[in-house]
Amino acid sequence: MKQDLLSSSYAALLLGARAASKANFDARGYALSWKANLLEILPMDAIAKDLAAGAGCELDGKLRAAHSSAALAVNTFGPWREEPYAMRIGDADRFATMSFEAVCPTGLRGTAPHLDLLATGPSIVAVESKCTEWMSRKAAQFSPAYDTLEKTHGHSPWFTQIRMSRDKPNRYSFLDSAQLIKHALGLITRYEARPVELFYLYWEPRNADEWSQCAVHRAEAKDLASQVGNASVTLRALSYLELWSEWEVKDAPAHLPYLRTRYDCSV
Repeated sequence: MKQDLLSSSYAALLLGARAASKANFDARGYALSWKANLLEILPMDAIAKDLAAGAGCELDGKLRAAHSSAALAVNTFGPWREEPYAMRIGDADRFATMSFEAVCPTGLRGTAPHLDLLATGPSIVAVESKCTEWMSRKAAQFSPAYDTLEKTHGHSPWFTQIRMSRDKPNRYSFLDSAQLIKHALGLITRYEARPVELFYLYWEPRNADEWSQCAVHRAEAKDLASQVGNASVTLRALSYLELWSEWEVKDAPAHLPYLRTRYDCSV
């Protein structure tokens, strides 16, 4: 019988991290420092400034984990931190700016939404990164304060999602829809009616087809994306492996072998 997906993924990601770098990881999967968990060629000062500005405390123990979703995003996009023009994600490219842990307040009290990546140029692209977090079930919750946003922001399919989530907080087993909805509202607050593409990038093992949880998670992400397709902030769900396969077709970046060695694994 297979072990559970989460623990198996932790083990596989730790093996990949050890294979891809010279860093030492303890038995729990944590490197000695956050820098040791990242690709050596990255512009560490700029990245540290981005991460320290966020409220997610990414420079503490979380960023040291082999299964860190923030580290996954930084390792994937970090080589372009100071040269965003060369980065490509989906059909968007020629960016003028990019940053990690970008804050997009909604105007409500509490912690503002933080995007793992925000890039601007001819197109505006935001990224929510997930590694293994999606494997734990969670219910969607929204305070009444979110109702005030619809009065100031106007109608959007994202507000419909809030009402649906209140009626059925457990309608998604693995997708953290509440977080994505809050991210979208932060982007709407910041950019108003300008089109924004919110990428939901998630890790899954190479043999994802052998795990029913992966199929359910994919279907849930696809369902939410289809329901907000007419919004100014659209959602595109894509696995990291799918993203890297797209890159391989069009001028694969030099750090792609590192990403494959580290994260492209079966469980």
